Amino acid sequence: MLSLGIDLVEVARVRDLVERRGERFLTRLFSPDEINYALRARPPLSYQRLAARLAAKEAFIKALGRPVPFRELEVVSTGRKPSLRWQGNCYPLSLSHTDSFAVAMVVLPEGLTPPRTGP
Repeated sequence: MLSLGIDLVEVARVRDLVERRGERFLTRLFSPDEINYALRARPPLSYQRLAARLAAKEAFIKALGRPVPFRELEVVSTGRKPSLRWQGNCYPLSLSHTDSFAVAMVVLPEGLTPPRTGP
């Protein structure tokens, strides 16, 4: 059985965190490559890119069904197709963003998620 995770992040929330906490916020949640990719663009696109990556990490954690430190997860792109790298493996990922919101969806294969118990 596949496991699905989806998350929606407000771009303004990410912008506010970057403006208030700066590098401390960025380095706590994102890899150096993710930060460089996002900050190559000028605002507001840089904030949209960060929000999409945050949404991807949250979506992955939801699909996995257990917490994982954000820094263990990295959004990578091969061409125009993003994926999420964790423990040396890449997982399919879909990202989208607008001026206001970023959304991400992750599909994980069977066996990666913890077994379900109960009804």
